[in-house]
Amino acid sequence: MRKSLLLVSALSICLLAGAQTRELSRTYKAEVRPVDMGINNPDIYTNEIGGDDFGGIVNRSGDIVKTQISSSSNVFGIFSVDQTVLTTQPELNTVTFGCRAGGPMGATGNDLRVAYSSDLGTSWTNFVIETQPNKNFRYPSVSTYNPQGNTDPANMYAIFSGPYTNASGWEGQYWGSVKFGGTEDKNVTYEPNVSNIYLNHMNIGLCVTPTGQVHVASYKLTGTSASYQYAGWEILNGAFNETTKVVDWELPRVVVDPAPLADDNRMDASGLAYSPDGSIGYLFGTGVDLDTDYNPYGVEWPIVYKTTDGGITWEKTEPFDFSTIQIFNEMLYPTIANLDFVCPRWYNKWVGGNRGNGATVDKDGNLHISGIIRSTNSIHPDSLNYFYTLEPVLAFDVFMKSDGTWDAMFIDTVRTEVVDDTDPFGMGWDQRFYMTRSDDGAKVFTTWADTDPALWGGDITTNLQPDIYIWGHNLITNQTAGPVNVTMFGDYWGDNRWTHCSNTVLEADENYYFPISTSNSSTPGGNQDQPMDHYYVSGVSFTYGEVAVKDIDAVSKTAVSQNYPNPVSDATQIVISLTNTTKVSVDIYNLVGQKVAGIAPRTLTAGDHTITLNAGQLKPGVYTYTVSAGNERISRKMTIR
Repeated sequence: MRKSLLLVSALSICLLAGAQTRELSRTYKAEVRPVDMGINNPDIYTNEIGGDDFGGIVNRSGDIVKTQISSSSNVFGIFSVDQTVLTTQPELNTVTFGCRAGGPMGATGNDLRVAYSSDLGTSWTNFVIETQPNKNFRYPSVSTYNPQGNTDPANMYAIFSGPYTNASGWEGQYWGSVKFGGTEDKNVTYEPNVSNIYLNHMNIGLCVTPTGQVHVASYKLTGTSASYQYAGWEILNGAFNETTKVVDWELPRVVVDPAPLADDNRMDASGLAYSPDGSIGYLFGTGVDLDTDYNPYGVEWPIVYKTTDGGITWEKTEPFDFSTIQIFNEMLYPTIANLDFVCPRWYNKWVGGNRGNGATVDKDGNLHISGIIRSTNSIHPDSLNYFYTLEPVLAFDVFMKSDGTWDAMFIDTVRTEVVDDTDPFGMGWDQRFYMTRSDDGAKVFTTWADTDPALWGGDITTNLQPDIYIWGHNLITNQTAGPVNVTMFGDYWGDNRWTHCSNTVLEADENYYFPISTSNSSTPGGNQDQPMDHYYVSGVSFTYGEVAVKDIDAVSKTAVSQNYPNPVSDATQIVISLTNTTKVSVDIYNLVGQKVAGIAPRTLTAGDHTITLNAGQLKPGVYTYTVSAGNERISRKMTIR
C-alpha cells in the first residue's frame, strides 16, 4: 500500500482569512440562565440505603481505572462547580473526596461522607461526619489540613462548610473541622441566616493553606426566590489551632461588595483561589461593572479582588481592557458594527447547567482563570444578548502578569453544548472547567469534560458522552502541552459526567497525576433526584519529556487546529493560522517515529489556510502530523480507521 498523504485541491486559502471573511450574518438570541439551578431545591430527601462502610500529555486511557469511592442521595451532593470536592496533600501523597452522604454506601443524605487515599487512588478509606437533627448538610465543600510534622494520613483533619436546611427551607450556614475518622476533635458551628437572606451558601473555593489558614467565600442573595438582589460576597477566615486541634473561625465575616453592577448587581462563576504558600488570594466573579473604567463595553468581564493579609482586607485589581489581548483579536469574531474591533466576553451567564470557570494562582502569585470566552456581536445595550451562530466556541486560560496587566492562551475548542432539561438527569452538566497546578505553582493545568462529535457522530450537539481533557502550561520553560483526550477509546470512553478536579496535582516518578472524580446514577437510567455513585479516576497523568511541546513566542505566529473529522477514514482537514507570510510544510509520522508522508515546503501568506487531506491510503492507526512554519513546529495526533 502506498504510504503517502495526498493533498486534495492543493493548499486552499479559505475559512478565517481575516475578520472580514468570518460568518457574521447569522446570529441567535441567548436567554439569561437562572442564577443557580440548584438553589431553589433545599432537597429534604434523606434516604438510607444499606451498606458498609513537560514534553506533553500522554494518553493513558488503557491504564485508567475507576474506583467507586463514595455515594450520595442525589446529584446535589456534588452539583456545584464552586464547591471543593477533591483536595490533595502532596507531602503525604494523599487525595481526599468529600460530599453529602446517602445512597448505596449508607448514612443519610443529611450527613457528609469523606473518602481518602494515599496511594494514588488504588485504595480508599471512608468515614461519615454526622449532623444534628433538623440541621441538614447541603452542598458541602470539604478540604483537608495536615498538622505540622504529621506523616500519617489518618491523623489529618477534614475542614468543611456549606449551607444547611431545617427540612423545610434554607436556614443558615455551617462550618467545622474533625480529625479523619469523623468523631475526634469534632467542632461544628451552625449559624442561622439573618433576616431577609434568601441564600448564603458559604462553600465557594474552600481552601486550607500549608500553614493552616482556612478561607471560604459565599455570595449573598437578599429577598426571596421570587425576588432577590445580589448583596456581594462574604469571606469566612479561620486558622487551625495546633493546641486545641480545631479551627478557630474569625467572626464577623469579611464583606466584599463590588456593586454597582448591571442586572441587579448580578455576579456569576465566583471563585476563590490562593497562592501555593497562602500569602496571596483572589476573589472573583464575572459580571458587568458599571464603572466604565473597569468595564468600558458593558459585557461580562472578570471582577477581581486581591488580598495579601490572609483575607482580612480585599482590594479591587486595576482596570484592564481585555479587548487589547492579542490572541482574542486573532481568534474571536469582531462586532457587527466595527469589523476592526473584537470584544471578548465571559459566557457564564448565558447558558444552562452550572457553568463555571477554573482558577488557580501560580508560583508568582498571579491569578489564572480558564473557561469559555465568546465574541461580542454588538456592544449596543439593546443587542447584548445576541451571539454568532457559526462562531466556534473557544476556551482560554486568561492570566495576570506581574505588572498587573493580563494575557491569554488558547486551550481548545469546546465541541458541544450543556446537557439540558431534556436529559434523564433533568439538570445537565456543562464541560466543568477546573484549574489545578503543581505543588510549587510552576506548572498550571486545565481539565474539562467534553464530547467529540467526530468520535460519536456529527449530529451530536450536547455533552452526552463526555471524555476527560487536559492541557498544561510550564511557566519555567514557557511551553504548553495538549489538549489531549485521555479517556477516548478506553474502558471509560464517553462516560465521565459531573467531573471534579483537585486544587493541586500529585507528583510521582516525574509524572503529574490528576485527581479527578466522575459521578453516575446508582440505578441505570436514574435521574438527578436519585442516588448517585462517585468514582475516582486513577491514571490520568501528565508526563513532561515524552511528546513534543509547543514553545511560546512573545507573540504567537502560528496556530494549527486538530484535524476534523477525527478519527478519519477518508478526507480530513486542518487549519493553519499565520500572522506573517511564512514557509510552511507538513510531515506525517507513525507511532514509532517514522515519517510516512509529507507536503513539501511552500510559502503561505498571513491568514487562515484550510488543508484538505485524503487519508484513505494510510493504514488504520494513530499518527502525528507536524506543521513546520518558519522556526515553529506544532504537532497534533490523528487517528485513521
